[in-house]
Amino acid sequence: MTSYPRPASLAVTSIAAAGIGLASLFFIGCNVPNSPGPTVNVPAEAIQQVVGSAGDQDLVLVKFGAPWCGPCRQIDKELESLEPTLAGEVRVVKIDVGEQPEVAAQFGIEGIPRMFLVRNGKVLADEVGYRSESELRSWVASHQ
Repeated sequence: MTSYPRPASLAVTSIAAAGIGLASLFFIGCNVPNSPGPTVNVPAEAIQQVVGSAGDQDLVLVKFGAPWCGPCRQIDKELESLEPTLAGEVRVVKIDVGEQPEVAAQFGIEGIPRMFLVRNGKVLADEVGYRSESELRSWVASHQ
């Protein structure tokens, strides 16, 4: 005789799985791939659209995220505390993937939060997922 799960236990299992999924989004990132992979080759026109009138030697940190993404909101807090120490050295540009999906597509965004360091029309480095203020500071410093 075959035994089937009772509906009540199936509902509890589904709720538990949903809770684990939400927790992993917060701690790992929203739809973040296992590894960031190599730095993408972003079209120059996409970089120009995002960076604007940055000088050749200016370093720009471009952060892609969304207001509904917990790790994105956490990185925003880290960037806000980091910005005063980087004033004049690094400009921070934040892109909402919901408001500018075409720009996100040009940068190859598959998971958020995702950040790029750009100088002279080229992507120098990229990171996927949450980073603390100290990790961000080290990352930026390694490309200055």
